[in-house]
Amino acid sequence: MALCVTAFSAIPEVKAAPKTKKITLSAKKKKLAVGSKFTLKVKKVKPAKASKKVTWKSSNKSVATVNKRGVVKAKKVGTAKITATSKKNKKAKAICKVTVIKKSTDKSTNSTPTPTPTATPTPPTQSAPPASDTPTNRPTRTPIPPTPVPPIENLKDLADFNMGTVVNYEKTQNQEFTELAKKHFDIVSFENEMKGYSLLDVEASQQGDGTPVCNFEQADEMVEWAIANGLRIRGHVLIWEASMKDEFFYTGWDTTAELVDKETLLDRMKSYESQVIKHFETKYPGTVIAWDVINEAVDTSANTPVDETTGLHLYNTGKFYQILGGEYIKYAFQFAQEAVKETGKDIPLFYNDFNCFQAPKTDYIEALIDYLNADANNKLLDCMGMEGYVLTGWPEATDVGNAMARFAKKGVKVGINELTVRLSPETQKKDQITATDIAQHAKKYKNLFSQYCKFAQKYPNTLTNVSIWGLLDRPELLEDKTNYDYQVYGTHSGLFTENLEPKTAFYNVMEVLKKYQTPA
Repeated sequence: MALCVTAFSAIPEVKAAPKTKKITLSAKKKKLAVGSKFTLKVKKVKPAKASKKVTWKSSNKSVATVNKRGVVKAKKVGTAKITATSKKNKKAKAICKVTVIKKSTDKSTNSTPTPTPTATPTPPTQSAPPASDTPTNRPTRTPIPPTPVPPIENLKDLADFNMGTVVNYEKTQNQEFTELAKKHFDIVSFENEMKGYSLLDVEASQQGDGTPVCNFEQADEMVEWAIANGLRIRGHVLIWEASMKDEFFYTGWDTTAELVDKETLLDRMKSYESQVIKHFETKYPGTVIAWDVINEAVDTSANTPVDETTGLHLYNTGKFYQILGGEYIKYAFQFAQEAVKETGKDIPLFYNDFNCFQAPKTDYIEALIDYLNADANNKLLDCMGMEGYVLTGWPEATDVGNAMARFAKKGVKVGINELTVRLSPETQKKDQITATDIAQHAKKYKNLFSQYCKFAQKYPNTLTNVSIWGLLDRPELLEDKTNYDYQVYGTHSGLFTENLEPKTAFYNVMEVLKKYQTPA
């Protein structure tokens, strides 16, 4: 349990000292199997500057060790306390109790639960948070012997397209998640570790001739994890305003200086894209099978004028646009295409965006495709990446399918890159979910995958992948509703529970994939 030590002055007639500034860890307790790892993070700091850095310590290194990055490794059966102490305030500490268990556990604890029916049950008047997907508040009835459940097949073996998910560094250190990922998926995307703010080394760039310098250490470690587990990678993302270090746009890589001119920014873009694409293809040939080149550039705001040069509806407040205008998108694809050609490989290039099924955005994206592929002899865009952040009640799955068909008719392939089926907004705010919520979530997954599979049949070899980002439930996010992940994923958007147990939605996806599977 996390300790928040409070110090008081012992000197008479002097006001008591204020409460010790406290820190909170991402977990208060954790159960690990021998040999597995997980990463502890400083979750909250009060005030914000009290503990920018911490030191880590294990009370029993023979049971569990911890390194300077908070990575805890289970050594042998037992318990250990992992303590994070602020370097600036030694009284500010937080503790996570780690229990290490044997590698092989009782098989009964890992048995597959019986799928819950997909029909919407009548919601109870009161509901408690379900321990797993199956509601615990069913009416009393005569017990029925459980129906034997056949072994779960793999999603990747049933789908006629690549099945993917998202990983971050912490997940790659979790053995249970690793087993799940390699069982069901062909490909993974890195959440942040291939983005500009993760790869660019500003200090090294300042010391050189202005050319971008990258640090691939952590990304390489994750790529090696993927290779070791039979997974390939979608590169995400090369050029995106929100993921680029701000120094990238300034003279001398100094944000107090002036913005760079057009020529300098183009040189930096070309160098950066070339370095990134060539690094991974040279060091890990064939592992990165696609690149998101541009992310979320189309603006549907009526207040944004159409870009005069390109005729596109684009966000115009970012620095790429300020310096280069709307043509920065074409430059980004040209540089990526040149780098790919130099590797001698065929790596598809994507444009990636959200709400692609919604008017007028579908129209604006079609215009973007036409713009990038205007030269029939040198088309720049290979694939349209449709993010999949949807709600149980919006949109209709057929709206998604219709948009996919429109993009396919433009001559590009289609990928579903960030599928997350969230509960309705009013449900997300509740501390408890009902059987109706569960059924609606599962039904939405079934309807979406029906559209994906119908599309794959009608347009063979056009659906590249379905990558699920909302893979696991996150009920702990209720503790902080201001958290970015809460806003993006909600609490119960997963195919699996937080304990990696398959949910009704999972069985629905399996059912659809089996129905549409192309015979071997």
